[in-house]
Amino acid sequence: MTTRLCAHCGQPFEPRPQVPDQAFCSAPECQRARKRDWQRAKLQSDPDYRINQQAAQRAWSQRNHDYWRNHRDAQQVNGDQGAQPTTAHRQQVIDPVKMDVSALPSGIYRITRRPEFPNGTPGSWVVEITLLCETCECKMDASRDDLIDTQGNQP
Repeated sequence: MTTRLCAHCGQPFEPRPQVPDQAFCSAPECQRARKRDWQRAKLQSDPDYRINQQAAQRAWSQRNHDYWRNHRDAQQVNGDQGAQPTTAHRQQVIDPVKMDVSALPSGIYRITRRPEFPNGTPGSWVVEITLLCETCECKMDASRDDLIDTQGNQP
């Protein structure tokens, strides 16, 4: 059998006889890369798979509703070398993504980048959030392309 170069790490490997088109070696990181590539392609090409993945994520989120709160608390504790954060420290921590304390009602929103405002932090955006639909059927499918404003245009 002929050796090939791994599509992820570039190292030579012997493909298994059972997998004639094998492109990735058996290293764990390369197998993770293979799975990521497969899943990315599957999400783009298979609408049923995409819907099932969204449902699974929603179910996980409902079962683990306090995951991000616990994650932030653990990050604060680890940031202080294992000590509990003081009240003063908690007041200094600014976490812009606190979904559990959002005042926005559930629904479908359009997020539009507002480039005319100066960016404060490199890589940050100033956005306008517009409620499109609060109580309609379309909020069950947040992946609808016609609801996503990628050009920054107003409806």
